[in-house]
Amino acid sequence: MIPFSILFLLLIVVIVMIRAFDLNPWQAFVCAALGFYVAQSNFSDTFQGILNQIFGIFSSIHL
Repeated sequence: MIPFSILFLLLIVVIVMIRAFDLNPWQAFVCAALGFYVAQSNFSDTFQGILNQIFGIFSSIHL
């Protein structure tokens, strides 16, 4: 299960993309749909491992 904070972070990224890069809402929907499709595929374990490593690096940084 994905923690709430990661979902919140992804939501913020989508909002920033819509505002800063002039991303249409339907394009954001397509990106989200692609994310759900990838999550159900055989590649989900690979992506989850990569994301866990990336988030682990960011969480270990103390400012």
